[in-house]
Amino acid sequence: MQSEIDMAALLRFYLDAGVTETIGEEPINRCQLAARQPISPGAPSARQTPAVKSAHKKPAIQTAPVPSLAEGIREAHEIARNCENIDALRHALENFEHCSLKKLASHTVFAEGTPGATLMVIDRQPSSDEDRSGHPFSGAAGQLLDKMLAAIGFERSDGYLAGVIPWRPPGGRAPTDEERALCLPFALRHIELAKPTFILACGEAAGYLLDRRIGINKLRGVWNDLQIGDVHARMLPIFHPAFLIEQPGSK
Repeated sequence: MQSEIDMAALLRFYLDAGVTETIGEEPINRCQLAARQPISPGAPSARQTPAVKSAHKKPAIQTAPVPSLAEGIREAHEIARNCENIDALRHALENFEHCSLKKLASHTVFAEGTPGATLMVIDRQPSSDEDRSGHPFSGAAGQLLDKMLAAIGFERSDGYLAGVIPWRPPGGRAPTDEERALCLPFALRHIELAKPTFILACGEAAGYLLDRRIGINKLRGVWNDLQIGDVHARMLPIFHPAFLIEQPGSK
């Protein structure tokens, strides 16, 4: 009697613990058991079950193919080459979807000033101020540039200001080689359409335009001949005004 009472207590313990199934010493072939069960008339067979499930399966979502980097660069060159004027280039750049920088930027930073001016000042990638305003050389860096131009008898409106990278990278990081390659055709075509005589390349913009992996410390102060199509311009790399604000001793 004592063993029967203990067995009942043990079963109650298992039930309280959530045990709902027992196992034996040998494994059970559930598929074989299901095959032995009689099938009632009108019930779907095991072979029909996958077909029934597939009827309710959600259709696969068709995603647009992602173009490769080479295709994006090829398209950037073709689009830029087909732009006959600066307005067309601005429109084409604002509708260019192959560069991921555009997705997180607030504005496309294109240009400001007088197209066709003798002097063209080219910015690097936009800062947070330029991303908010949509204009190159905004904020404190723009104010310092105005003073620098005034020292040689120029005003901002006398020149043409543009950016080599039109969208601000997330967190203000440097653009990747891929992002530069996608944006550079538009920058070169921009220079070709603006037809400047002199170019002031600020900071990293000089290396981008010259396609040289040399820091601005070695490039600054040395004139370069920039030939783009039929346009020939003299380019002078300088420290970026934003850098000079952080490092006033470099002025």
